Amino acid sequence: MRKFNQLFACFRKCFENILPFSEIIFVLLQAYFRFAESGCKRFVEQKMYQRMIDSLYFLQFACFIFMLINALILGITHLHMKWTNRRYEWSRWLILAGMTGLAIQYLLQMLLGFRAKSDNLGAIFNILVYTPCFTTISMGIYNIEATHANRRKMNIVCACIYAAIIAVFCIGYSNSGSLNIGYWLYAMLVLFGANVAYCIYMIMIEMRKRKKMLELMTGGDMLPYVRYARASVFALFFSALTMPFVILSTTLLYIIGPLALLSILFFNLSFVALGYNYVPTEELLDKEEEESAAIADEETENGGASLESSDGQNAESADSKENLQPISQERQMFIKKKLDKWCADLGYKDTSVNMFTLSRSLNISKNELSRYFTSCLNSTFRIWLAEVRFEAAKKMMLDYPDYNNDIISAECGFSSRSYLYRIFKEKEGCSPTVWRAKIQ
Repeated sequence: MRKFNQLFACFRKCFENILPFSEIIFVLLQAYFRFAESGCKRFVEQKMYQRMIDSLYFLQFACFIFMLINALILGITHLHMKWTNRRYEWSRWLILAGMTGLAIQYLLQMLLGFRAKSDNLGAIFNILVYTPCFTTISMGIYNIEATHANRRKMNIVCACIYAAIIAVFCIGYSNSGSLNIGYWLYAMLVLFGANVAYCIYMIMIEMRKRKKMLELMTGGDMLPYVRYARASVFALFFSALTMPFVILSTTLLYIIGPLALLSILFFNLSFVALGYNYVPTEELLDKEEEESAAIADEETENGGASLESSDGQNAESADSKENLQPISQERQMFIKKKLDKWCADLGYKDTSVNMFTLSRSLNISKNELSRYFTSCLNSTFRIWLAEVRFEAAKKMMLDYPDYNNDIISAECGFSSRSYLYRIFKEKEGCSPTVWRAKIQ
């Protein structure tokens, strides 16, 4: 526009003495060009705004399709399970419900255009929908790890936080008279962050407990659970760190949104892989864990007075001292003979064996068997069983050199070929194939 003004000034000096009414003509021309310039600017701004709306719509549509595909994967894989684990299946439907809720949220964003109208309006809608969806997915993860009592506690806390979010929204709406609730949005965001942090904290505590229990009680491959646990923690932490910024800024949504979708896909695949590795005997461990938690809760509720609770603690300490008492030499020989006979009968070939089923087959209590492994063998059931299977695999490789590693894995009780490879790497420092080449 500056160039036009300079040009007009030059023409005005040249023609003001030649043409009549030249001043009026130049003023009209200058007004016309200014109007044309403002019109072009509005046209460009509308084009840029429309382009932004189109890209936002495309991103929301991609998220909608992606969530539907993930929910579909969870639903279809239910039909291909080798064994049905009730706790795992309940978690499946909780996670599927959460992902379906997120898909519906993206569909409503596309149809109603809350995010397109303003960032604050989109943030309010996101918080109101993300909170129950995130909680449902978290409960699906937590359901695999925790007992019924802990799950109930988490449900109550998350429900109270969501009720507080709705109350804050209602207060902000009544004060402002519209959906633009102002600073009340940040109060909702703080409550949403508290809900996410609480879910992550509870899940991590229970994951540590369950991993420790599996290491002591099971003899199968831990890798599927470890991968699932890492994927869960990564997806939750990524959501916790990025969600508040993404909710408030549409620009960041284009950057972080695709990464969040990839983390959800990674978690989904690890969850499905965990289900394929479930065995029926794990329900016995879950049932025993629930019974132990129920007994502990009853003792806590019936404790009442401080004197009674101190007596209960003294009784517990007495029981623990009794459990730590050394096993007699005669009893050690008895347990050793039982375990040797179990190995001679090829009991280690059962990939689903755990401490619970072993104690029943040997007619020895689980606590006594655990004490035997700890105090007499300086080991655990899991390490001892891996050693037995490892020695059996080496013997079979020598006796049957034409057997490949897959056959050796299946015949010696390893739940997968990768588990056999990891044991050989740990014990011999090489793969089974390289070990065979060495001994030939």
